[in-house]
Amino acid sequence: MTPDQPTPYLRAADTDREAAVEKLRTAAVEGRLDHDELEQRLTAAYGAKWCSDLDRLTADVTPVPLPPPPPVPYTQQMPYQPPRYSTNGMAVGSLVASLLWFFWIGSVAAIVFGHVALGQIKAAEGRETGTGMAIAGLVLGYLQIGGLLLALLFGAT
Repeated sequence: MTPDQPTPYLRAADTDREAAVEKLRTAAVEGRLDHDELEQRLTAAYGAKWCSDLDRLTADVTPVPLPPPPPVPYTQQMPYQPPRYSTNGMAVGSLVASLLWFFWIGSVAAIVFGHVALGQIKAAEGRETGTGMAIAGLVLGYLQIGGLLLALLFGAT
């Protein structure tokens, strides 16, 4: 007798009878009992006084539960893999645009890409890298725009 089964001298409660009736109905739906045998067992289940009587009514139609699978040995488990980090593409674009310059268009692109990259890196919560590249692109972009403005200012005077 396992710990989850009631003792044979335990009186059957209404919930015990209903559980047994449900098992019998399930067995009939699965084809384990025909209609006449189901009616006989249902009558016996509703009239049962002891839990052991209910167990006898359902024992031959209730499948035995499968045992749990054995635990997987530690050597067969997946080895630890560190999280993968990726470099933000906008940070790379910011640095490249600032280095190529393309007159003032590259500087503006470097500034825009740098700010977008910093926002994406912050939103990625540590899964993306490239903060240094984004900042370098921003600094070079702002310096180039500043140099262009100075050249225009002193060139005009």
